[in-house]
Amino acid sequence: MNAARLLALVVAVSLLVPVGAVGGVPAVRLTVSDAVVAPATPVVGEQVTVTVTVANSVGSESAVSVDQLRLTDGDREVARATRVGALSPGDAVTVPLAASFAEAGPRVLTLSVVGTDANDRTVRVDRPVPVVVESAPPLVELAVAEAAVESESRLAVSLSNPTTAPMRNLVVAVNESLGQAVESRRTLPTLAAGETATLNLSVVPDEPGVRTASVDVTYTTASGVARTTTFARSVAVDPFVDDVGLAVVPVRPDEAADDATGGLGGLLGGLGGVAGVGGGGAVTTGGDGAADDPLPIRYEVTATNFGTVPVDSLVLAPTTENETLPRVRLPESLAPGESATATLDLSAVRAPATVTLDATYRAGVRAGETNATFRHTPAVADVRLTDLDVLRDGDAEGRVTVSGNVANLGDADLTGVVVAGVATDDVRPVYPHRDYFVGSLGGSDFAPFELTAAVNESAAAVPVRVTYRVDGERVERTVRVPLSDDDAEANGPLAASFGGGPVGDGAVGAVAGGTGGALFALVAGVLAVGLLGAGALRRGPVRGWIQRRRGSGDSGSSRRDDAEASRRDDAVTTRPDAFGPGRSEP
Repeated sequence: MNAARLLALVVAVSLLVPVGAVGGVPAVRLTVSDAVVAPATPVVGEQVTVTVTVANSVGSESAVSVDQLRLTDGDREVARATRVGALSPGDAVTVPLAASFAEAGPRVLTLSVVGTDANDRTVRVDRPVPVVVESAPPLVELAVAEAAVESESRLAVSLSNPTTAPMRNLVVAVNESLGQAVESRRTLPTLAAGETATLNLSVVPDEPGVRTASVDVTYTTASGVARTTTFARSVAVDPFVDDVGLAVVPVRPDEAADDATGGLGGLLGGLGGVAGVGGGGAVTTGGDGAADDPLPIRYEVTATNFGTVPVDSLVLAPTTENETLPRVRLPESLAPGESATATLDLSAVRAPATVTLDATYRAGVRAGETNATFRHTPAVADVRLTDLDVLRDGDAEGRVTVSGNVANLGDADLTGVVVAGVATDDVRPVYPHRDYFVGSLGGSDFAPFELTAAVNESAAAVPVRVTYRVDGERVERTVRVPLSDDDAEANGPLAASFGGGPVGDGAVGAVAGGTGGALFALVAGVLAVGLLGAGALRRGPVRGWIQRRRGSGDSGSSRRDDAEASRRDDAVTTRPDAFGPGRSEP
């Protein structure tokens, strides 16, 4: 038998007990017509009001004075009212009694009404008042994240059960006093004694200023009674501000470490390659003329949220005048004041261009966009043949030797550089240098080469083809080297412009020689002065080797002796002071 049935039985038995006057005065009939408990199921610590209606029966022979009403819980008095007043036969009076209880559980209170009749005799009436006291409601805490108009704001509702019994069927619902609810309702099957749980709701505020956020918590007590409690707090709501800033910073490649063959050593090694009969060409790793700061191909884009609402789903879409580049997405959501960085790879952009960076995102519940522009100047390759020299052997075969330097006037690094003669009806590449492997060329770097070919009387020029790789793309260029001194005077060593075209897409990013603009020609001329000086340094041993070769024949031993002599000449000719003022001879 549960507590509710026990209380109902007690009340029923109590109503069967006749209520009469105490002291042997049956002529005065004092009655308690009603006793209402509110709330019907109070909780621990909550104020309970028992409203009592006391009446003097119509059949009473005299009036009665109601002296006091007492509400007791066993031996403990929980409420009292005194000097209520006199009641004539047929009159009634309603008296509220307030009480509270520190412990949960069912109990039967005793209501005692004491009065005095006209003959000064005491009249007393006792009546039971059953009450079921529930445990305390859950403790509620409401945390609101930074709230702004037109932005979904999270409401974190923490529920704690302070009682010794579990609570069941908890439902948390947000009121729309703050704005439109997005996640308006959350449920929790049970909350054990002493346990705390957090439920998340969300709402979109519609007005700025100090607003009220409130939630209703409905739950079922251990005795099966459904109850509801409400919690509210003030929230400061910011106005809607959408402000996203973009900062673009170039990421420069790490500077290459100094190599043992770089600088002067690299140049000496190149000369040795020229002098060796069949020894191949120079492999240089960049000299003193390389740029101190390599041009960037990647950029760091930093997006900063300067507004009042969160920003998410941010996508960066870079474009140039003629090209749409791959988009970049920032996965993070940016709270107000936060930043995120993405890397933009522009290695596919092989020519200088103005890049427009369009950013689209969601600011709060609205769509937002912003943009930024910056100038991208990639490293390009500008390959030239400089300091060209054509020597005729005068033999019956019409053998000629073409020597010079292959120079990279650009910023990009070249790999796999090969200089080769091109066969035509009038020209035939011959031993020992049908082609010449140079290797790698850094920006503003050069290396010597030498080619041999047989020409007939109709030949006016020797076609020379240069192939290389830049940024992984293979490029092929061809230049015609005049055999006539007059043609050579007219063209000049730096005027050798490459014809032909790239293999595949290799032309992208490779700036060919040729006429170009006036400004580019001026810059190329300035660079050529330095290259000519260094080229003259390298050409001396080559000429000496050729002259010695004419007088000594083509035997293998003679070629080896010539190579040794050439290397000795190299060591003497390439004195350090030939590379610029201020250096002393070792």
